[in-house]
Amino acid sequence: MRLGLIWLLISIVLSTSSPVCSGGGDPEDELKAATVLSFLRYSEWPDTPATPITVGVFGRNAMLETLRIRLKDKSIDGHAVKVVELRPGWDGLGCDVIYIGAGRSADIKQALDAVHSAHVLTIGESNRFLELGGAINLLLVYGRISFEFSRNALEQSGFSISSKLLRFGQVRQVGKVRPPA
Repeated sequence: MRLGLIWLLISIVLSTSSPVCSGGGDPEDELKAATVLSFLRYSEWPDTPATPITVGVFGRNAMLETLRIRLKDKSIDGHAVKVVELRPGWDGLGCDVIYIGAGRSADIKQALDAVHSAHVLTIGESNRFLELGGAINLLLVYGRISFEFSRNALEQSGFSISSKLLRFGQVRQVGKVRPPA
């Protein structure tokens, strides 16, 4: 466990202190992808080794491609990681994590509504993401990646994320998240 914490600290420092990450993609997307990977690594997953962890990306093709490159051939607790594109009208079923790129509030709200009663971890990148019901919002602050999260939305999603990772973010109190249907 101590080695895992050391790896986490090193990966956060390296991913947030360097303005450009390897791979040639947009540096901001590279930092966000490294942070998404940290959330995948420090979350509890069902004990079904044959099932891949599916990350759906809605709203930003550049982030979709960055996540595909960064998560390719990765394994989390014996689960392969698969990145898929989500298009308007999707129902969110089959995804464990949904990354919702910046967009109109109505589009974000529709995407969050599609998965509000499922056990899906939602990660976004817009100013109102948590207010609209998202769990984790990624921010770029002075060239460094940061995040804020809603405890209510995390509890509703059913995900347990290591407190060692969450302490690097900011808890943001938002209105009550509606209970699952």
